[in-house]
Amino acid sequence: MKPKVVVLVQEKFKNDLLPPTILDHLHSFAECEIVVDPYKLSDEEFGSRFQGVDGLLTTWEIRKIDPRILQKAEKLKIISHAGGMVRFFLPEEVYTLRPDIVICNASNVMAQPVAEYALTASLACLRHLWYFRHWVGSGDNWELYERDNNLSLLKKKVGVVGLGQIAREFIELARPFKVTFHVFSTHLREEDARRQGLEKSTLDEIFSICDVIVLSAANTPENRHLINRRLLRKMKPGAVFVNIARGAIVDEQVLIEELETGRFMAALDVTDPEPPSAENKLRQLPNVLLTPHIAGPTPEQRIWMPEEAVNNLEAFFSGKPVRGVIDHQRYIYMA
Repeated sequence: MKPKVVVLVQEKFKNDLLPPTILDHLHSFAECEIVVDPYKLSDEEFGSRFQGVDGLLTTWEIRKIDPRILQKAEKLKIISHAGGMVRFFLPEEVYTLRPDIVICNASNVMAQPVAEYALTASLACLRHLWYFRHWVGSGDNWELYERDNNLSLLKKKVGVVGLGQIAREFIELARPFKVTFHVFSTHLREEDARRQGLEKSTLDEIFSICDVIVLSAANTPENRHLINRRLLRKMKPGAVFVNIARGAIVDEQVLIEELETGRFMAALDVTDPEPPSAENKLRQLPNVLLTPHIAGPTPEQRIWMPEEAVNNLEAFFSGKPVRGVIDHQRYIYMA
């Protein structure tokens, strides 16, 4: 007898996340019910969809699941998320009320594109590519550019704030540039850092000595405005600050004020809030590379996330290992 799986999806994402190939794969090993726009259901109707269900496949921007629903869904064994962070729809109480439920996500296929963006943004800022785009069209002074606008990543010092899956992917992508990695992580032990070719550093050390700083810390209440004026004022002239985490981890007004000095550059894929207001200076500052939260999988890669979620369901119901498991500790600290 096939396990019963319920899929929660917004209508606007249905075609992208649930094309025929994904549904055919899901139907090959499970009985499947698709619940479109669960926000439109009453609490009673929404809760009834969980009765007799063995597995749950969740997607983007779904409604928060009341812990009481999970407590009553006695057959539910696994929640497989076709995305990254689950905190927005899954309350922390699930680990107390239903510690038997396996919770997993698609972080294994999401981390590398984000890391790729971080490396691309770092290189683009160091080389001032947008500056040269305008420079070559502005006159005949072909070679008389400002020398400090042409920098390299090779053999530089790179700071990494937070050491989750994305940060580790970034480190591997940047290793060929022969950089020195300075890492701030409360969970990294000195001996592990040495074994991995990393230098465990404080935030003050990173912001004082690094040429590139990549922020990939978790968006927890404790980390709100972790990056403050004291740290930003320590940044070296010509350094690059890259935020691929969340805007709330940085004191944005302070960041703007420090960027206005022109001392360093920033590549920001996230802001607080998103999108920034039309008047937000981050949109116009010449030393800011601002992008609209594009660091994740590209449109052509988004299919990887539901593929990973379905693969995890199939593996679980076949008695095989599941990837991207989110235990209680990872739930607390993941971005």
